Formats: sequence, C-alpha cells, structure tokens
Amino acid sequence: MVRIMTVRVAVVGMSIRAAGVRSAADFWRLMSTGRSGRREIDHAELVRRRIPVHRYKDPAYVPVAYSMEDYLGFDLEAFGFSRSEAELTDPQHRVMLEACYRAVESSGCFIGSLPDRVGVFLGARTSGYGAQIEYCSTSAGGNVDLSGLAVGTEPDYMSTRISYAYGLTGPSVTVLTACSSSGVAVHLACQAILAGECDSALAGGVALDVRDAGYTFTEGGIYSPRGRCEPYMASADGTVDGNGVAALFLRRLDVALAARNPILGVIAGTAVNNDGRERAGFTAPGVAGQTELIEEALDVAELRSTSIGLLEGHGAGTGIGDALEIDAATRAFRSTGAGVGDCRLHSVKANIGNLTAAAGAASVIGCLLALRHGRIPPNAPLVEGASPTDLRGTPFTLADTPIAWRRSDRGRYAAVSSFGLGGTNAQVIIGDAEPEMQLASRKGRSWQLLPLSADDPERLTEAVDAVRAAVDGASAEARQDIGHTLRTGRPELTTRAAAVIPVDDSPTGERWPKPGQFRTPPEVPPALVLALPGEEAGVPEAALALYKAEPAFRSAVDDGLAAMEHTLAPETFAAVRDAFLHGRCLTATNVSQPVLHLLGVGQHAFLGALGVEPDLLVGHGVGELTAAQLSGVLSGEDAARAVCWRSQAMSDLPERAEAAALFTRRMREVRLNSPTTPTLSCVTGAWLTSEEAWDPGYWGAQLREQVPFDEALRAVVSQHPEAVYLQLAGGTDPRETARLRGVAEDAVLTLVSDEEAPDGWCSLLRAVGALWERGVRIDWQAYAERDHALRVDMAPRAFERIPYVHPSLLEHCPGIDPAELSGKQVD
Repeated sequence: MVRIMTVRVAVVGMSIRAAGVRSAADFWRLMSTGRSGRREIDHAELVRRRIPVHRYKDPAYVPVAYSMEDYLGFDLEAFGFSRSEAELTDPQHRVMLEACYRAVESSGCFIGSLPDRVGVFLGARTSGYGAQIEYCSTSAGGNVDLSGLAVGTEPDYMSTRISYAYGLTGPSVTVLTACSSSGVAVHLACQAILAGECDSALAGGVALDVRDAGYTFTEGGIYSPRGRCEPYMASADGTVDGNGVAALFLRRLDVALAARNPILGVIAGTAVNNDGRERAGFTAPGVAGQTELIEEALDVAELRSTSIGLLEGHGAGTGIGDALEIDAATRAFRSTGAGVGDCRLHSVKANIGNLTAAAGAASVIGCLLALRHGRIPPNAPLVEGASPTDLRGTPFTLADTPIAWRRSDRGRYAAVSSFGLGGTNAQVIIGDAEPEMQLASRKGRSWQLLPLSADDPERLTEAVDAVRAAVDGASAEARQDIGHTLRTGRPELTTRAAAVIPVDDSPTGERWPKPGQFRTPPEVPPALVLALPGEEAGVPEAALALYKAEPAFRSAVDDGLAAMEHTLAPETFAAVRDAFLHGRCLTATNVSQPVLHLLGVGQHAFLGALGVEPDLLVGHGVGELTAAQLSGVLSGEDAARAVCWRSQAMSDLPERAEAAALFTRRMREVRLNSPTTPTLSCVTGAWLTSEEAWDPGYWGAQLREQVPFDEALRAVVSQHPEAVYLQLAGGTDPRETARLRGVAEDAVLTLVSDEEAPDGWCSLLRAVGALWERGVRIDWQAYAERDHALRVDMAPRAFERIPYVHPSLLEHCPGIDPAELSGKQVD
C-alpha cells in the first residue's frame, strides 16, 4: 500500500558549506556558472602538510582536493565549549553545530528559542579523528580522556549533541547509510513530522576529512585516477570525495505558515529502500531497487514523471554506477509517461565533489536554489569541455548552459536520488510552494524598532552596517519583515544597540547607533523605576500620536475617559478628550492634569503588553495618583475620578489648605488598598506604607505638602544604585533632577521628550529600544501581535573562527595543514 503525504512538509531554512562555498548564495554562484571547487595541491603544500615523500611520488597518488575553507575554525563561547572539549571534538561535529544554527537562522528563527518539538536527523562520514588522537597520544606517552573523546568523535553522539546544545526535544538520530545518509535523514525527518513525533526537524549531513590532501587510487576502484568527478560524462572514470556540510530546517507546513517562515519549497514525497541481493555484489548498485524507489516516491507525491523538470541524480561519476542509475531512472520515468528529453539531469558532485554523508542534503539545497532562481544550472563538466554520455532515447538531457525554469499551473518539481554503498537508497521530491503560501499579509507600525546585538562591539558594528545596507532602498513590506525578524528571530547577545526607522524609504528620523553608543547590559536585569511627573509639556501631540497608533494605549485611555465623563463638567471633559482625538489641550489645570494622568496610564498599558512591569514607582504631584493606580492602591475608575477631583480643587480653590480639605473628603468615597509595587511617597520622601495608602488624609496632605522631587529620589537611589529610570507621560525632563541625586544621565529615559513631542509614538519606540539595550526584558512575541510580518534570511550572527585541533595531531598526524591553524577570523 502506497503512502500519501496528506500533511505536507515545508523546507524553511538551509545551510551549506563546501569547496568554494561558504553560503547558499556561494553555492548558487558556483552551480549557475558551471564551476567547481576542485583544486590541485602543489608540491609546496604537500611538503607543508608533511605528506610522506613516498606517498606523493607514488604514480597512483592524485594530489586533488575539494577543500572546505576554515574547517578547523570554531567559536568556543558561542557554543559553550572549553578549549580542551573543542580539541577533543571531531571538526565534523563542530561544523554541524554551526550548520544547524545557520539553517534555523536562515528561516528567520533562533534555534535556542523554537517553541515546538524539533527532531534532529543527521549523517556523518566515518572519521579517524578520535582514533588518531588516541594512537598519537599513547604513542607519545600521554593520556587522553577516553570518555570525552568518545562523546566528541563517535557518530552516535552527533545528533544528540545538537539536541542538547539547543534544547531540542524531538527524536534525535544519527543516520549511517554511507552516501545516502543525509537523503535518508530527510526521509526520516519527514516521517517523524508526519507521524506527529515532532513539528519541525533538522536534517542533513557532514563529510569532513581534516587530513584531506589527495588520495591513492586503485585500478578498478571507485576513485578517479585523473582526480575529476564528471557525472554522466563519457570520460567519467571515478568519484572524488569532497568536504562539506549541509543542513535543512523542515517544518510541518501549517506550523511554517503560522510562524511566517520563508517557504523555500515543499517536500511532495520521499521514499527509502534497499537493493537487497538483486545486484552484482554488495558494493554494486541495483537497477531494480533504484527503479522501484523512484516509482514509489512518485506515488507518494501523487505525481507522474512528466511533472519532474529536474532530476538531481546521485551522479558519483563512476562509469558503471552512472550507467546503471540512468537505466533505472529511465525505466521509472517511462513507466509513468515520460517522453524523450523531458527532464534535465544534473549532479552537484561535479561542483563540490562527493560529499558522501552530506551529498543528499546538498542536492536538495541545489534544487531549492534552482526553484528560487527559476533556472536549472548547467552540467559543470560540459562547461569545462567534457563530452556527455549518450542519453539518446532516454527522458534526460544534459547542457552546458543554464535554462529558464518557468512557473506553471502544474507546479515545478525536482527529484533527488541518493544511493548508498551497501544498497540503501533514498528519493526526495521537492516542489514549489503554492502561490497562496507565498502571499501573506503584513501588518505593522509605520516605524520599526530594530534590536541589534552581537558578541562584541566589532561584530555589532558589522551587524549595524549590514542591517543598514539591507534597509536602504527596501520596500515598506521588506522593512517590516526585517524588523519582525530582528525582534523575534535573533538571540539577545551581550553587546546591544537599537535603531528606529520609518517603514517608508525616507531617511528622515533614522538614527543608526554608533560604537560609542553600544551597551553591555548586566547579567541580572536592572530594577526599573517608573517616574510620573506632576507637570506637563508638549503632551497633546504625543497623546494624539499614541492614541492613534497603539491599541493597548487607546484601550486604557478610553477606560479612563469613560470614568472621567461622569466626573468632569461637559466642556472640561470635551477638552480632555480632544487631547487624544485631535491633539489639542488647554493649559488649565483641570484639563492638563487629567490628560497627563491618562497619558501615563496609557503608556504603562503599552509597556505592560510588552511584558515590561515596574519594580518601583515614583510619582510627584498628580503623578502620585497615577502611581497609586499602577500600584493597585486605586482602581482605574477611582484613580480617574480622584485626578479629576484633585485638578478641579486646585483650579477652583487658590488656597491649598482649603484644596486639600475638600479633596480629603472626596477621597473617603473611594476604596484605598495597600500598594502591590513599592511606591515612593512625595509627602514623606520614604516608601508609601499601607497605613498611609489607606488614609484619605494622606492624599489630602499630598496635595499641599510635597518634598522636592530630587529629595524624594534619595531613597530610590540609595537602595537601587543600578536602576534604570523611565519617565512616563510628558513633563519636565527628569535627567537633571536625577543627576542631582547621583543617577547616571544615561540611566534616565523619557517616553515623550520635549524635542520629539510631536511624534510621541516614535519616541516611545526609542524608549523601548533603550530599555532593551540596558537589559530590561521585552516580550517581542507580544510586540509581534501588533507588528507581525514575514521572517526573512538576513543579518546572520557573526561567529569567531579560531582553529582548534588536538595537540597530539600537530606533530604525529600528517595531512593537517599548518596554514589552517594560524590567525583568527570572524564569519
């Protein structure tokens, strides 16, 4: 019975490194131009790498390699390793840690905070790294941590190390089926997602030989005596191993769409089988098994072979293997209606060598790139002048130039063949995402807050420059996508800066942070003090901007207005309401103080929606009544009424003592509670006690007997010297007052500054960014509910690349290039 993929699996992220390839973009440039990463090793390098003379002078020695650049480089701190642990760990494991990070990062997510169950299915090439360390160490009379060596080098622990490092709780399996390992890994990952064992999965493989310095071929063996991997060419005489790593991030399609990940392609069907005994020998491929595999994958995908525009073949470059593969594929394609020359045949092994355990995943990435760019790449050996094998009468063609691969109503599909020595075969069929999947609406603010972070100031400078370059000239939708990705899909690292940009392409208002403005927040978030002033300045414009822009702000203000409508005279209430509806406000106390109160309450509601809650409250004048609401002393309705009474008393009665008596009587009408957040008393200059909060007389005294604001700050500063101060509402700038009490000027922020009062919304976003820079936690997921866009691949984290190799290998293990052990890079 044939399986049908009723639940679809999307590819949302990918990562690849190989010979001449540091990224997916590099890979496409290599493929689309028909070039390869092959290089010939000269005599000087062979000597430098201490290759024995008798070996490289052997006529059977082939000094050719597909070398992966910087294969020993690693960032200890980023991945939580000690130096000794890194030296004991096979570089295959190390580069796979980074490749998985990059694959998820390219989907616009951070691997350390994925909300769903994530599986890990990875393949690896057989490595002698651990055995060489043990042999060289004991030969030199040294000791080695065998337990640490096993964990760091044996394939059993590669996938589970990834799961542990990133907190991934789905199935974690290392796949070892030779050259089909990563193809099988993709199949197993899809099966786990379809079975509900996980919602997302990482699948891929790694093939890295740290001593790769050519090889000795055997007559009649699988390796090319010319050192050329030329799949499907008349001259094909063997394969050449490559070095590289490839990883895919897969998600159940509905999960990917909900997360607004980029949909790079959809896996239409997969299949895995074994040739059994129907072949010439254990190491020989089987035509029957390969034919059945392709037919099964097409059945699973509910497709005919006529739908397949590209067959990314196994293409190892062995004359017999390629011929049998073409025979099997021809039978399978003809059985479902394929005509002559309908499908392009290609193999990335011609570009990057045979990545063995990573070959299948690399082939999938090649197909995804062809779908993205709408072009099928040329066959590299043809570009270099080789002659093709005879494909007359088959469904397949080869070419030395790229061809356009246009979209159609039937969709575009590519099939990937991955065959392992020993007979385990895998087939993966990939298609376009349906058009409606690519069209997701954006919603968002007209200004975008961009949190930027890196491991150090140098790397943050690079990140700021990269984001600025991406923003310049970008559309409004692209700017929203960039902002959304930076807020919800990147880690919060130790060096921080924030920028606020308009979504239109005007540079007006853009302020890009400079290195002197970068911050390193404390390990423990600082105490947050909300300051609520008793005087207003420039609030009407800010009130209008915030009321129009932010639902949480607007809702809190509307609740307050509803309470004030029954307390204020009609003309006074209309003036208060006009401050928020039209940006107009009278300077009269009975209007300005209610406006100031509602502005502070609304801003607090906005912050609260982002998970920002104060540790301490400091209010002065009418601001202490606002603080009373925020601390729970007064309900929202009672606080609104109290502010109206207080402002009316101050406006009508010039004698404060008589304002105070009337206000005291009014305060007996409301329920008074104990403060739930420490609140400073501006009557005593100490913390408000429950007894004071319950006493209507205290609130009457508060109207006429207040200590100066700078004196009131004394208790806060003495008990919380590292606190961050944020002034809500508008009013006089608190920085000078705070400075009098020893508070650092840059620790005092304001939500509505005098110079930005006309655009209070932008000022509010800058303040949120400044809080985040200083270590205050922001709930970016909550922020996204109002500012939700698509996730995009941009601003990758820069990793430090310091080479690590076990010391015992430096003198006793020929092949490692000393040039790889020098210097420090950041990538």
